Amino acid sequence: MSIDKVLAEILENGLGPAYQEEIRKRYQCDTAEGLFEPEEREYDAGITALAKTLSPEKMSQLAEYEKTCSSLREYAAKYGFLAGLYSGFKQFFTLKHESDGGFSKHVSDEIHKMHQMMRHREYYAKIEHRNQLAEALEAEVGCENQYHLVSVACAWEQRAHSASIDGFYLGYHAAVAILEEVDPGSFPRLQMEKHILSMEHCLGFCCNQKE
Repeated sequence: MSIDKVLAEILENGLGPAYQEEIRKRYQCDTAEGLFEPEEREYDAGITALAKTLSPEKMSQLAEYEKTCSSLREYAAKYGFLAGLYSGFKQFFTLKHESDGGFSKHVSDEIHKMHQMMRHREYYAKIEHRNQLAEALEAEVGCENQYHLVSVACAWEQRAHSASIDGFYLGYHAAVAILEEVDPGSFPRLQMEKHILSMEHCLGFCCNQKE
């Protein structure tokens, strides 16, 4: 078995269905606490309204649109974790420290902005497919229902962005846990305490609320 295949299987197992379910649960908990309640309320209203307006064919396109958006969220969660892992080690071994732990540079700029997102070819292809589906739906719903389509799109954007943040947070702390396991004598968590607190503050985590 090749090294690449072994590593791919490790990533697939570690960042597979169970991990993705954890990411979704974290979002649901935040929504229950009111953080994303407006977006999700508008999403529910939008889906209900569109179901009354769209033809069966267009409802099928809407389902494909949502499936594509879900896939983008999964990529954001996976990539966010890997970037967090990288950033955690980087902050321990180098003198350069970003206040947000490196999230803006290694996640937000990479997968949420042009032109860096084009580097992620499969991910970017799905973004293009999502946009094509959205354009087709816009032509069907009419001006009076554009708001509902936008509400659905905004909810999925929030879900993906939240997944990238939660993934980054988990990956960063995974790096700290690895450092403590391999070299406990250097007291990694203690050395990195101010950087961890800064990262959590910038990303909106208070008092380890998601641990």
